[in-house]
Amino acid sequence: MFVAEAVRRMGKRLRANITSRDESAVPRAVVVSNVGSFGGGGVICFRDAVLALREKRPDMDVIAVFPRNGDVADACDEYGVRAKVAWVPWWGFGAWSRLRLDPHVVIGWLPYNVLLLPGIVQALVLLIRERPTVVVTNTMTIPSHAIAAKILGIPHYWMVDEFGRDDHGLWFLYGYDRTVRLIGRLSHTAICISRAVETAVLAIEPTMKTVVFYPAVDTPLGTPPQRRPDERMRIILAGYLSQAKGQRLAIEAVAVARKAGVDIELTLIGTGNQQPFHSLAQRLGVEDLVTIHAPTRDLGPYWAAAHVGLMCSQSEAFGRVTVEAMRAGLPVCGTDSGGTPEIIQAGVAGLLSPAGDADGLAANLMKLEADEDLRRSLAHGAAESVKRFQRDRHDNEFAAILGLL
Repeated sequence: MFVAEAVRRMGKRLRANITSRDESAVPRAVVVSNVGSFGGGGVICFRDAVLALREKRPDMDVIAVFPRNGDVADACDEYGVRAKVAWVPWWGFGAWSRLRLDPHVVIGWLPYNVLLLPGIVQALVLLIRERPTVVVTNTMTIPSHAIAAKILGIPHYWMVDEFGRDDHGLWFLYGYDRTVRLIGRLSHTAICISRAVETAVLAIEPTMKTVVFYPAVDTPLGTPPQRRPDERMRIILAGYLSQAKGQRLAIEAVAVARKAGVDIELTLIGTGNQQPFHSLAQRLGVEDLVTIHAPTRDLGPYWAAAHVGLMCSQSEAFGRVTVEAMRAGLPVCGTDSGGTPEIIQAGVAGLLSPAGDADGLAANLMKLEADEDLRRSLAHGAAESVKRFQRDRHDNEFAAILGLL
């Protein structure tokens, strides 16, 4: 591979400048983000990883690398973390797959590997100068610091927070399967956000060293909302308005329930184009039951006004919003796919139905609508079961995975 050979030669020259490590030097971690602003679960995982290092190893110098300035980078001062802005090239992209184009055909004359080289050079220079004890890359989309760490013999850990292809529809420069194999070869350990993600990557690269590491979710705990006998059941789905998140499925399930004589109110919250969902609700005759709100960072009032949470994604790697709903005291009706069954224990914290099955989801919703005792029992079970996502557990596990305890 052109990149590997070029980087090997470059690494030989740069490595000559490295002197032996001073064992008394301050331990140091470099943690690399693909974005500089809050806006999704991946960047929250990044922030929490940085906070875990500061909490468990206050003696450690933590350097956060961002592709650009933003609110996450700005917050680093508050965390006692050094922030650096550097070229962090991606090798996994979403735009091409949305356009249904193959970049190799559209711009095949470009030497793709050259796109990565500036980022690898910058990463090499940074790691040679800072001499970190460990390097961590967040999300599978950015390879430069992983490659640099491999060249320099620094332990590297890759936080795999997504399926990549099945959930976000990413197109990868070297193809999906080869990218997964490279993640394994460039890392001491792939830190998988769920067993489902771990199973997916091991199916491609069985020799990869992996560990399952669930995020911390410490949003406020709520009291299970009560529902009066004459009150409609209210359900809520929070997430980007897209085909992947399953808002269409939720609307279809509400329509199925109405045909069966049961009216259930649905609230959707998220960024994106609302019009297709309004149109679908109107076409199915449930526009009076469906309300769509713009995104908000404070979902508390919405959880408190609902009776049941939803997780309708077909390939959700983890589903932080599922845990948030459960912590707010809501049972969750989710799809039996991805990482969702690892969060929702069916019959204890919620109910599961096959992915994409509006009839199955409607059946579960009508079961809860007809049995308030069951709904309350599942709500209490949900609040109990999410205690395993506490921050203390997260911080201890993360430091232990990196060998820092």
